[in-house]
Amino acid sequence: MLFHLNRIDSLGNILNSPVNFDYWNHVGNITSLFYPWLTISPGYLIFKIFGNPVLSFLIFLTLITFLTFISAYYFMEKYSNDTLQAVLFSIIYTLSFFRLASVFYRVGLAEYISYIFIPMVFYAFAKMLAGEFNKWPLFALGIALIIMTHPLTAFITIVMLIPLVFLVLFSKVSHSWKYWGQLILAGIQAILMVAVAILGFVLPMLEQKRAVTTNRPALLDLTQTAQKPLVLAMNSLHTDVRSYSLGIISLATLLVILLFIWKDKFAYKLVAIEAIIGLVISTSVFPWKYLQDTFFNFLQFPWRFLNLVTFFLAIYLSHILAQLLKKRSPVLKLFVLILTVAACVTQVFISGTNLNRQPSPIESVTAKNGNHYIQSFDQKDYYPVNSLKYSDQLKQHKFLVNNKQASLPFTTTPNIYLVSYYNKDSVKMDIPVLFYKGIDVSINNEKVAPKVSQRGTVQIKTQTGQNNIEISYHYTLIAKFSMLVSIIGLLILILLTMNAGFWKNLTNMVEK
Repeated sequence: MLFHLNRIDSLGNILNSPVNFDYWNHVGNITSLFYPWLTISPGYLIFKIFGNPVLSFLIFLTLITFLTFISAYYFMEKYSNDTLQAVLFSIIYTLSFFRLASVFYRVGLAEYISYIFIPMVFYAFAKMLAGEFNKWPLFALGIALIIMTHPLTAFITIVMLIPLVFLVLFSKVSHSWKYWGQLILAGIQAILMVAVAILGFVLPMLEQKRAVTTNRPALLDLTQTAQKPLVLAMNSLHTDVRSYSLGIISLATLLVILLFIWKDKFAYKLVAIEAIIGLVISTSVFPWKYLQDTFFNFLQFPWRFLNLVTFFLAIYLSHILAQLLKKRSPVLKLFVLILTVAACVTQVFISGTNLNRQPSPIESVTAKNGNHYIQSFDQKDYYPVNSLKYSDQLKQHKFLVNNKQASLPFTTTPNIYLVSYYNKDSVKMDIPVLFYKGIDVSINNEKVAPKVSQRGTVQIKTQTGQNNIEISYHYTLIAKFSMLVSIIGLLILILLTMNAGFWKNLTNMVEK
């Protein structure tokens, strides 16, 4: 939780500098260049309006939940043309058990936000596969927003899109070369625009990685972290969000699939197959050992695929319920709707209650101590690798003066780390501030060229007498250019999405 509170609360100077020295324990951690911040920025405004970090965080989570409801309803209603199904889906999806684990236990804020955009992506992709190729801007916008929220969720989403391209071969709509030509063209356009839209995140990150070898998030054994199918099933029968399982409602939906898939519509057969594929991938049944030394190891936990499994199961269950109630009375429909809400809310309540019964930590973040804990929070992801074995020294803000440890007074502002030091002799000073590309150092208002110390920190040669040392960070020219390109790319995608009808007519004119 403190990780995300830091990410949000440190955005006050994000347009001026990638580092906020008031946060991350004042060591100059450059997390903002390695973890996208665009979609969490509304949280910063909430924090500033309400002041209380704990209350503000809860309000932000409530806003995310509301937007997930809206997104789920809107895109399902457009896809199914069925209001009841759209309402049922928005409830089942937004209040799904696995999503609860993201917020109640893991506090996976970025994944929690990405749930907003997943219905957009799959709606647009389904329409493209159905022959409405003008939906590619909406698809590209959704993918870009997920990448700019949580890259791992975007990767999982793309993995789950791939089977659909092959499964659509069994549909008559795909049985022509013209179809595939248009689909490929739409795909290329989407890929190019996504690349443009995310350039402001990807290019500065790659620039830093090339300049400084940084510590990546923990590397875990995928075979060990993948759940066994039986364990997953048993955990789903309980209401313990720490188990990262499907929950009773989603587990029951798997039985519903077995009953109804055989005579269902082709589109919903694909939904069911996607749910089953995702379920298999999320467990130890899948041969994860062969992917351990690939990019997949960034996943850490194969059960992350349950995000998408939950999504597809929510679609299928809402579809079946809507079909069963299609010719029923409005009273029965209302009753089933209320029953669905009650079941999902009960699942939320029991999950939260069971979690609250767990032993509390010795110290908790409260309204009174929140700012202290947030600003002093220290984490080693994205540290320079050379800094890792000296992390205890950095945490304690130990300076090295001529290779001897010293505790010197320092102050910080969001943009500047300040040290006032006096010595009649010039000394070699190693300052406990992490060294990344884009650093600026000045002594007595004169810029100096810092070196990288053995600790991966800032090393300077002081002047004789009084030294007023200022350290700051700036965005490089590459970072500034790429961010500008991203802004333009996102605006273009929004305009293309809003003018999808115009784009379709233009495409038809070109074809004629």
